[in-house]
Amino acid sequence: MVSLPFDIILFEILTGLNDRSIDCCRCVCRECRDGLSSWEFVWRHYCQNYLII
Repeated sequence: MVSLPFDIILFEILTGLNDRSIDCCRCVCRECRDGLSSWEFVWRHYCQNYLII
């Protein structure tokens, strides 16, 4: 089984989730909590889901 790097999961997959699902993912482990709370993730999530260009 091939595992994906956490950065790919975080920035490519989880940025598409809604806010409630992200809150649930924060409870998985410390690495998830820290990654989902980072400014880089928050900015990418905002731009992808809320920013209208």
